[in-house]
Amino acid sequence: MTNLLVCIDGSAYADHICKNAAWVAKKLKANVNLLHVLRRGSDYTPNAEDHSGSIGLGARHDLMERLSKVDEERGKLDQQKGRLILQHGEEVLKQEGIKNINVIHRRGSLSETIKELEPENDMVFIGKRGEQANPASEFIGSNLEKVARIIHKPLFVVSKYERPMKRLLISYDGKDHAEKAIDYVATSPLFKGMDVHMIVVNQHDHEIRTAAAINKLNEAGIDVTLDVKTDEHADALIADYVSKNDIDLLVSGAYSHSKMRSMLFGSTTANLIKSCHVPFLLFR
Repeated sequence: MTNLLVCIDGSAYADHICKNAAWVAKKLKANVNLLHVLRRGSDYTPNAEDHSGSIGLGARHDLMERLSKVDEERGKLDQQKGRLILQHGEEVLKQEGIKNINVIHRRGSLSETIKELEPENDMVFIGKRGEQANPASEFIGSNLEKVARIIHKPLFVVSKYERPMKRLLISYDGKDHAEKAIDYVATSPLFKGMDVHMIVVNQHDHEIRTAAAINKLNEAGIDVTLDVKTDEHADALIADYVSKNDIDLLVSGAYSHSKMRSMLFGSTTANLIKSCHVPFLLFR
């Protein structure tokens, strides 16, 4: 049985994550594991130097006791908030027709929890940004970067824009991660009936691989609209294609065009996630 790991918090993305997961679950006849992760207990531990400075020992002891009670109460409120988040997410999924829902409430690191649960799940869902993120920020969420760094299952990155999934764009560069994306599209019932497009930017020596990829999709009964571009700014071209052709879902391998090896996705994929207002299915 196919399992989907759906990660939600109190962000504006939560409902969209659940609705996108519901679409996938119905297509794949999958179970949904709905996950919310609380902060670790250590996040509530007060720091004497930060809060009490050079005050006297007795006053410091009293302050530390009061801070501990405040942090304990904050932890309880976080637990209550987490339960409400999960209840709401479960309601959204049920409204979308999903019945097989398993609720998971954990405390700790989101990325570490997802890594632990990855073997028993076939796809992971996460929002572009989390609850604590600045919506005006140009950066993608830190949890998204951490999760994408460590998992190997398809990662469904959800935006705040929601619409029916009718038109799919495969961003293809001939590399191994892109080949994983092609294999998945060719074999999964998820994309049945969708209008499939493929964009290839700066293919250079990948003409043969592009032809093979198209052939693989055709053999699976998928007609493909192909567009080949030449430009050093692949991310801008792909984002423009998404906008002009009313693409509803972007599928891609993890690009690595950045010279900054510490950058998770590479500049192309990171910029695409930031600039494209559609969900993004990423393969590593």
